[in-house]
Amino acid sequence: MLEKTGYPEVMAPQPSDLKTIDLDQVFALVRRQALVLGLCLAVGVTLAVVYLSLAPRSYLSAAQLLIDKNLEQLTADGNAQSSATDLEAQVLNQIEVLRSSRVAKTVAEAEGLTKDQDFLNPPPSFSQRVKSLVGLGPAPQADQLEASLDQVVGMLRANVQVERMGRSSIIRVGYEAAEPELAQRIASAYATALVQDQLNAELEATSAAADWLQQRLAEIGESQRQASLAIEQYRQESGLSVGQDQTLSTQRIQSLSNQLAEAQAETARVRTLSEQLQSVIDAGAASASNSLSMLGGAETDPVQMATLRNQVATLTSRMAEIEASYGPDHPQLLTLKAEKTALDNRIYALLQNLNEQYRSQLALAQQQEAALRTNIDAEGQSAGAVSQEQVRLNELQQRSDALRALYNSYLTSYEEAVQRQSFPIPSVRVVTEALLPEDPSSPRTMVILAAAIIAGGFMGIVLGVLNELRERGFRTGAQIRQQLGLRFLGYVPRLQVEGPRSIRGLVHGALTSRIGRRWGAPFMETLKSTRLVMQPMADRGTAVIGVLSVLPDEGKTTFAISLAEMLTAIGSRVLLIDGDAGQSQTGIPTRIMPSQQGDWRKAAVADHDTGMVTLSAAAPEAGGGDLSSLAMQRVLAEARGQFDYVIIDLPPLGPVIDALSVLPYTDASVLVAEWGRTPRRLLRNMLEREPELADHIIGVVLNKVDLGALPRFTDVGGLERFAYRGEQQRIARHPEPNAAE
Repeated sequence: MLEKTGYPEVMAPQPSDLKTIDLDQVFALVRRQALVLGLCLAVGVTLAVVYLSLAPRSYLSAAQLLIDKNLEQLTADGNAQSSATDLEAQVLNQIEVLRSSRVAKTVAEAEGLTKDQDFLNPPPSFSQRVKSLVGLGPAPQADQLEASLDQVVGMLRANVQVERMGRSSIIRVGYEAAEPELAQRIASAYATALVQDQLNAELEATSAAADWLQQRLAEIGESQRQASLAIEQYRQESGLSVGQDQTLSTQRIQSLSNQLAEAQAETARVRTLSEQLQSVIDAGAASASNSLSMLGGAETDPVQMATLRNQVATLTSRMAEIEASYGPDHPQLLTLKAEKTALDNRIYALLQNLNEQYRSQLALAQQQEAALRTNIDAEGQSAGAVSQEQVRLNELQQRSDALRALYNSYLTSYEEAVQRQSFPIPSVRVVTEALLPEDPSSPRTMVILAAAIIAGGFMGIVLGVLNELRERGFRTGAQIRQQLGLRFLGYVPRLQVEGPRSIRGLVHGALTSRIGRRWGAPFMETLKSTRLVMQPMADRGTAVIGVLSVLPDEGKTTFAISLAEMLTAIGSRVLLIDGDAGQSQTGIPTRIMPSQQGDWRKAAVADHDTGMVTLSAAAPEAGGGDLSSLAMQRVLAEARGQFDYVIIDLPPLGPVIDALSVLPYTDASVLVAEWGRTPRRLLRNMLEREPELADHIIGVVLNKVDLGALPRFTDVGGLERFAYRGEQQRIARHPEPNAAE
């Protein structure tokens, strides 16, 4: 038996071959799965075209609004300053106002959308058109439609688009509709509605302020009138006047009285602030953020005020946005409400602290007022020339003067409120009118096509990878060497044979190059490679070679005959034994009886043209199909002195074990595997279970190879790519035949 030399399974990788991603394998995979990838891309593009042809067109028109605080200052005192935080909160508030149902209701009423057929009867959607095509569409709608105001408001809020332009104070409000004129109308109506809403809010605020100031003016005027009457009545009773007795004591009393008037005014101011703040505190912490402006003043840090305003505005806007988008039960809304409650409690605590300060200031003012009164009383008692009546008169006069000053202050504020009410200027103005859109905003053709190409490519890659993972057979000689550790002898293309004579013609044609390089070159090179590995055995004597396969119909018989014909053609004496035809239909070998034994040479058939001798193992003289019989052993022993090569076509290894029984009487074996069909795992498992078989095999032949597809399974630098590059065009012109068992 031939002693095999060690054959390296895999060459040691060179440093230049060590890569994170093998691009050659990626490109090879793409080439192999080009059809799948192309089909997926075609399906994706087709679906995109179908969607684009059925999807309704929609148009978007938008207007731009500017939040300008300078417009409000035209009718204000001119000294009001707005911080960046206040402006940020106002922009967010206006965005939520645009999304509100109040503005949507104003737009619906202004444009008469409850009976607008273009608005109420849009074109059918993509899904509706698809359902109508397959006969599942809804019943046709009436020509004249009418919806309730609430339904129209819901439709407007669902399609209106409101966004802030970067970090500016400009708000973009747009509407998307099936008709460009309708989109322009509704977008313009939204811009007009916001401006009008600002005017109405300004009028309501100034009207409420004017009413409150008017009520306070009436109360203060009545108090001032009562104070004047009290002075006049006291003068008549005492016979004194304010100008009498301009002595030094009177001057001191006058100074103290002036201080007392100031203390009374301060007491009244602090008491008013404390009462207002106490009413807010009594309302609870839930409404504390609505009275955030009461924290403004010298007692509060401006930075802290700005931070609180920003937090209140941000939380309010986010809560409104999430509630409008996801409903009142969204978990994030509960979290924001908790944050709002915590912020209200914080503001409530600040209001309580401020109220304590006002109470302290009120107590101090009252103490100062009481002290001034005490000083005035003491000064009056110490002044013998000034009577108690004069002091009382001065007190009444000072109270009257304080009420007059307070009345004048409220009167000025009231006149300003009336002025703003008569000439309101909103803080919002339109900077860009809504234009008539020329091109549809959806569907976006390029975006959808790009998405379809990406999705189709991704699906093609996934299916290609799945196809690669489903690949179970051997495709290249490199796989034979790497996974089996065996010598690779070559590729045998698909052959169309109709018997031994047909195979003989193919072999002789390949030897004489009469059939060209379309498949003759790889076919003959494989036969030569097999003869080369058998040559050392033939040099020592007769080489008994078994031809194996794992499964039936893998082409081992064709290869065995082709190898025998090639060896005969070069002048070798060859005995071809058909060991795969010795079983009956039941699968039980026919046993030879002693009376049937005879000379096996009588059962052998010699070809007069080539000299090749063939013998069927089913012949009684050869053992009746029992490859391990004494008759077969005698055949092989006697053939060693008469032939150069004995080729045995053995049964498949998978179904039966007859091939293993005859291997001890052979020198080596050639394994034939069908290209892309013989399972790699099955072959590996068999070689692992029978290590002697692996040592006995001198090489592996891949049969029924598609030479046109072979380069796709090799790397960029693979030999098959260069050796069979020209075969693809030749095979396209000449269809490849199929090999027969």
